[in-house]
Amino acid sequence: MTDRSKNLTPWKPGVSGNPGGRPKAKAVSEEIKLLLAQEAPSAGGKTWTEVVALAIVKKASKGDVRAFAELMNRAEGKATQTVELAGTVNIAERIAEGRARVVKMRDAEAKSAAQSAAR
Repeated sequence: MTDRSKNLTPWKPGVSGNPGGRPKAKAVSEEIKLLLAQEAPSAGGKTWTEVVALAIVKKASKGDVRAFAELMNRAEGKATQTVELAGTVNIAERIAEGRARVVKMRDAEAKSAAQSAAR
């Protein structure tokens, strides 16, 4: 076996482990875009995008609720859902309470550790 520990060193300052950066688009998404732009066979010169869109419109016109929802989501965007909250919450107070609990727990653990060490 080879010594793999040589590869476990951190990057040097100023050197990127991924100099090309994150890819701008996913490979599958790009391939799908290319395929949808191609002419569909026996579709009278229409692209796959046109054929698929027309099929969804036809299904929606026949009462297919999922096809209609997909059309609306694509054309109008997904509907926003409003949420109402009752009561008031003071986030600063909640954070202060949480910090106080953490300090209390930390102090209790320190006291317990000191007592154990004294035994």
